[in-house]
Amino acid sequence: MAFKSLFIALLVSLTSQVYAGDPLIDKSKAGADGPHVFYRGKNIVVKTVEKVDTGLVVRVKYYTKREEVKLKCVVPETGDAFSFTLKDKLKVDKDRFSLPDRMLVLSDIEGNFEAFKRILQGARVMDANFNWTFGNGHLVLIGDFFDRGTNVTECLWLIYKLESEAEKAGGNIHFILGNHEAMNLCGEYGYVRNKYMENAQLIGETYNLWYDDHSELGRWLRTKNAIVKIGDFAFCHGGISPYVAASTLRISDLNYIARRYLGVNYGEIVDSLAQYVFHPEVGVLWFRGAAKNKISREEMDAALAFAGVKRIVVGHTLVPDVMALYDGSLVCVDLFHDENLRADELRTLYVEKGNMYSLDEKGVKSTVFTLAFKGKE
Repeated sequence: MAFKSLFIALLVSLTSQVYAGDPLIDKSKAGADGPHVFYRGKNIVVKTVEKVDTGLVVRVKYYTKREEVKLKCVVPETGDAFSFTLKDKLKVDKDRFSLPDRMLVLSDIEGNFEAFKRILQGARVMDANFNWTFGNGHLVLIGDFFDRGTNVTECLWLIYKLESEAEKAGGNIHFILGNHEAMNLCGEYGYVRNKYMENAQLIGETYNLWYDDHSELGRWLRTKNAIVKIGDFAFCHGGISPYVAASTLRISDLNYIARRYLGVNYGEIVDSLAQYVFHPEVGVLWFRGAAKNKISREEMDAALAFAGVKRIVVGHTLVPDVMALYDGSLVCVDLFHDENLRADELRTLYVEKGNMYSLDEKGVKSTVFTLAFKGKE
C-alpha cells in the first residue's frame, strides 16, 4: 500500500466522516488561552491571551533559564486556575509497565476541561487544587484531547503538571497519542476551533508553530507513545487491526514510527511502515473495526497475541457506557462526555487489582460488561 494512497485515503476519511459531537457551526472566537511556551534562540518566550474586563490582552514574557519560568493556567469558563513549572528534562515515555493496583482510564476529552476535571476529582486522582492524590496509581489517557472543545491548552497543561507530580509519588500518567493529536501536529486542522486560529493571529504565532519542536508542548508530545502495555492490558486509541497484527512489528516499533513522523506533514511521509500507525482504516490511531464488532474472534485473538496481552482498551469509537466486547477481550471507553456532563452522569473505566469497573464522577464503581459480543458471525 503506497503512502501516497494512504495520504489520499486519509484526506477522504477526514472530509467524508461525521462524528458525534462535531459542531455544525463553529461560533467560537478568540478567547483566554495559554500559556504557550516557545523557544526562540536563547530565549524562552511565554505568550498568554488573558481576559481583562470585556476585552483580551496578550501578555509576553521572556526568560533565559527553564528554572525561572513560572506558568499559570486560568480557565475563565469554570473559574479554575493552577500553577506549574517547566519540567527539568523531557524524556521519551516507556511503553511497558507492570500492572499497578489502581488505574483510571479515559479517552477523547477533546478540550472539555470541566468534564476532565470532574472525572479526575471524582476518582480521587487529584484534589480541588489540581494536585495529584492518586499515589502510585496510574492514569491512562487514550488520546484525542485535541479539537472540538475550547480548552485544549488547559487540558494539556494539566496533564503535563500532574505527570511530574505522579512520578514523584511513584505513580504514572500515560498520555497516548490519538488521531487528533497526530492531525494537529501533521498539518490537518479541519477540526480545530476558530478560537485557536484567531488566537494564533493575536499572539503572532501561526497555529502550525504551537506544537512544533520549538514549543514546549510540541516537544512534550513528541515523547509520547501510540500503544502502551501495562500488565495484561494494552492501550491504544483506535485499535490493533488484523493488518497490524499480521505484521512483524513490535509495540516499540509502532511507537518509534509514531514519534518519528509526529509533526511531519502527511504529504511528506514516504515511509510505507507509517501506515501501521497513521492509516485511517488500519493504523493503530484510527482502526475502528474491533470496536464496531466487525472482526472475528480469531482476528481478536491475533490482536491480543500481537500485543502479548489478555485485554485491549481503546477510545476513538463512541459507546454509551464503558463497554466490553469479545468476551471482555476488548474494552471501549470513548463516551459522550459533553452529554454526560450536562446530565451529571460522567463515567469512565476504573481498574482495581485487575478487575474492571465503570466509575462515575462521584467515585462510585459498577461492574462493566453489560454487553459482551463474541465477534462477527
